[in-house]
Amino acid sequence: MAIGESQLDGDGGPSEDVEAQFGWRYTFGKVMQDTTARWGLYVVAFVLFVSAYTMVDSNLSRLTFGAVSDFAMAEALPIFDHPERIPPPGEIEGNVPPAFHVDGTLSHPLGTDPDGRDYFTRIVYGAQVSVSVGIVSTLIGFVGGTIVGAVSGFYGGRVDDVLMRLVETVYAIPPLILIIVFTVFISGGTPDITYAIVGVGITFIPVFARIIRSEVLSVREMDYIEAAKASGVKNRNIIRRHVIPNSFAPVLVYATLQIGVTILIVAGLSFLGFGAQPPTPDWGQMLNVSHGYMHSNVWLSIWPGMAILVTIMGFNLFGDGLQDALDPRTND
Repeated sequence: MAIGESQLDGDGGPSEDVEAQFGWRYTFGKVMQDTTARWGLYVVAFVLFVSAYTMVDSNLSRLTFGAVSDFAMAEALPIFDHPERIPPPGEIEGNVPPAFHVDGTLSHPLGTDPDGRDYFTRIVYGAQVSVSVGIVSTLIGFVGGTIVGAVSGFYGGRVDDVLMRLVETVYAIPPLILIIVFTVFISGGTPDITYAIVGVGITFIPVFARIIRSEVLSVREMDYIEAAKASGVKNRNIIRRHVIPNSFAPVLVYATLQIGVTILIVAGLSFLGFGAQPPTPDWGQMLNVSHGYMHSNVWLSIWPGMAILVTIMGFNLFGDGLQDALDPRTND
């Protein structure tokens, strides 16, 4: 259908209504129109804020808080304590229940762990570990998969065959086994969260590569790609400037959803002892410690489990809303 007067302004250019349906502002507006996606965005923003806040030194946090709030309880708040500090003997008993429990105390709103460390502090600081791991691991798979998939789909032929056979070989190995083998052997037998991050990222490369390849196969046939080739533009510049940007939307949506999956996988690795190691505050590692206290203090398992659940739901709801916003079939 030809562009009518309603789609053109007085100078013959695109009208504001047409231009308004493109760009990050339009995408953000579509996300905010969806109630579930909007709440998912709120959860993601809150978790990211908490993660960024815990990266600031606790002394600086205390000074900042004291500058805007001058009351006696500021110094006693658990958030200003170090998440790995074990109280000296006699200072506080270990495994204190939450504040709403009959034996609880307001100075430890979520109770303490068996070593007497404040659980609220460790849950908050655990967000930094879990979210950082989720984002970095997904970024590794995102970047690696985008490069492999774009090159494979654009060049085709033998390049496509070789790269896709390698991708399928990695894809055929169960992810958890591949991650554990990578973590144990590359780290020299000593589990470390860094190797877990890289291992999870590598297992995501095949999935991202297959998604971006399917998009590139259709994008490379477009007229503007042929025009760029006829103009003498180098292939690597075509891939970087035209192919990848125009194949980006499905991969971006999948990456958003995959962050939640990554957080769950790394939490499982920490639970099994292949991720974060004590005394690092990590939600999966906290679940590992708490399972031995299910009868005496079930809240030790509930709090990190709830943190994982809410965070994953936030990323999934936001990812679903982002998918609808970037889908041209849903644009009015």
